[in-house]
Amino acid sequence: MVFMSVYTVRLLVEYMMQASLWFFLEDISVGYALPQMPNTAAIGDIMAGRPGQALSRDLEDFLSSSNEEVVLVSFGSYFNIDIPEIVQKFCNAFTDSRNRFRVIWKMKDTNVCPSNYGRIKLMSWIQQNDLLADHRVQIFISHGGLNSIVESVYHAKPLIIFPMFGDQPMNAAAAESKGLAIQMDISDFSSEMLLFNIEKLLNDPTYKRNAHLSSAILRDRPHTAAQRVSAMIDHVIKYGDQHLRTGAFELSTAQFFMFDVFAVILTTCIGVPLVVTLACYCVCRAYYRRCCKRSKLKEA
Repeated sequence: MVFMSVYTVRLLVEYMMQASLWFFLEDISVGYALPQMPNTAAIGDIMAGRPGQALSRDLEDFLSSSNEEVVLVSFGSYFNIDIPEIVQKFCNAFTDSRNRFRVIWKMKDTNVCPSNYGRIKLMSWIQQNDLLADHRVQIFISHGGLNSIVESVYHAKPLIIFPMFGDQPMNAAAAESKGLAIQMDISDFSSEMLLFNIEKLLNDPTYKRNAHLSSAILRDRPHTAAQRVSAMIDHVIKYGDQHLRTGAFELSTAQFFMFDVFAVILTTCIGVPLVVTLACYCVCRAYYRRCCKRSKLKEA
């Protein structure tokens, strides 16, 4: 079993090394600036939103029934918060008498939180991109999936992110470092903390300004992600991939991880002190013998 696992990993690495092109779901508007090889391309903007389409009648009625700001809450298509303690914290924040916003919350169980006089709308499915495109939605509370962050940034909406697993912690940290999101711990937060951060996003114009900047960067592309992918594929079909591939793939394991360099450095770090110590020992021994010889001659 272990042999099969090692063989599978080795086979996977070989296939990866033979790949002509690599396309990464990342983008500088929402993530960190990373170095890339000539045969790689960041295409995270392929998940960028589109101009909003018409909302369903019930959503339009909910948004139009008041001039209050709206907060959108969704934790993705495949994850649903069903831990009662966590759900209760969200409910307490949304139903708090101090809040001045309305909530659209994607939840499978639409009865987990009281409606609070029609201020909370729970839905098992939402038009996420269309809602983010609506000017009445001001904040997005999300799990930090890349697709959700890209859509939110595309429509210049600040976020509160509760990362849980996978790439979500890194996505949340990058968004927070760009000043367009606040990161919170799903396992350690309070209703008061959530309410405070929502008010902070609503009142502090810095977050909205940073979200608009990231949105402009995301939108300002001479070519779409699909066009860039198509151009790179056409290039490889015409000219091959040898001029795009890094020479690192031709190195042995020892060369790739620079074991020979580290061996020389380690030998130097160990050898130089030993040589210096040995030299000092020889000098001291010679000096001691000369002193002893002089002492014996004086005594004689």
